[in-house]
Amino acid sequence: MSLAGCSGGGGAAAATWTPPYCTIVAADTSDFSYLSCPACGRRALPGHAEGAACGACGGPAPARAYRLLLSVATHDRVFPVVLFDRAARVLLGCPADELARLFAAHRGAARAAADALQGEMCRLALREPTKDGAEHLRAVSVVPLRDGFRSVADTLRTLYSRAGG
Repeated sequence: MSLAGCSGGGGAAAATWTPPYCTIVAADTSDFSYLSCPACGRRALPGHAEGAACGACGGPAPARAYRLLLSVATHDRVFPVVLFDRAARVLLGCPADELARLFAAHRGAARAAADALQGEMCRLALREPTKDGAEHLRAVSVVPLRDGFRSVADTLRTLYSRAGG
């Protein structure tokens, strides 16, 4: 999807688009994160063992970072958007490592997280993909629009504390 004619700075900067509101139609919580190394600029480390030192730079053990795929709707279209770590934390409410532990501890938590996101209205600042081969618009900022918004992590903690485990 091209952002031609959208708001944003000129020059070499990627165009941004901020629709008045978006509604989350679906979230893919099955593959929501990747391992990255803080010393390597948080680049993805596919096939890396959790807890081991970074094989690329020998730096600290990589941590999980978000790469959350959403399907969002505006008033006239539905399209996929990817949220990376900073933007995803606004909706999810915790670091990716913590959410992965929550998912591992509670069967069905990933599905409950996707359900909690569905229907949420927010304002997204969207940007064209910056890397060759990237196919989805990228959300560079997220602002939930619902009064009393609760993050996914908060919702899951409440749900599973009531369930007794």
